[in-house]
Amino acid sequence: MKQKTILKFAHSIALTISVISLFPGLVSAEEPVAKAKDTVVWQNDEMCQFVFFAVLEGLYRDGIDNNVVDAILGDMRKGKDDDSKLKSHFVFRCELCHATYEAFRAYRERPTFLQSGGKSTFGEGKTDAKIVAELRSENASTRVYAMGSLVRPWILHRIEETRKTDEEKKQMKERFEKFAKEGGKLLGNLRETDELYLDWQFYGSCQACEAAEDLGK
Repeated sequence: MKQKTILKFAHSIALTISVISLFPGLVSAEEPVAKAKDTVVWQNDEMCQFVFFAVLEGLYRDGIDNNVVDAILGDMRKGKDDDSKLKSHFVFRCELCHATYEAFRAYRERPTFLQSGGKSTFGEGKTDAKIVAELRSENASTRVYAMGSLVRPWILHRIEETRKTDEEKKQMKERFEKFAKEGGKLLGNLRETDELYLDWQFYGSCQACEAAEDLGK
């Protein structure tokens, strides 16, 4: 993400966050932040579905190696009651983030293709040691931007692939900006109540919202 983009979003809460984007509803100061077992409704939202399929398709198409996915999901993939890994890459309870997370989880649990010699995906499937290291970094901005380098092109690819009209692109951008506003409020609350978000001062917006900036160009 370019520095000027970060500064622009830092001065505009309307575009301050989204992507990505885990659980529904905003968290008040009085409400506990971690409610991992709450019922979620992201799957009922057309835009969240779009992001889910964009990310899942990108994972399959590029043949992303499991080591890369595990650097993002960690113990959450194994069903352990620990949301610290989830919070290392996503804005907790943000709907677009949840859609993205679920796409990674669905891909990680994918079956092998029948009579394929053990193959389960497309693409080369090589482990990128550099991006794995960045995804496991102690620095929050390094982790999030590393994941964004994967996610953003997948979203842009699906936008082009589905041949959206100018009007559809306009409506998508408006929806992304709505998620950005909600994400900004979420992160503000999280930084006050959850120490895992104390070093997220860098955050401008999720890669889904950033991708929306390119709509119509």
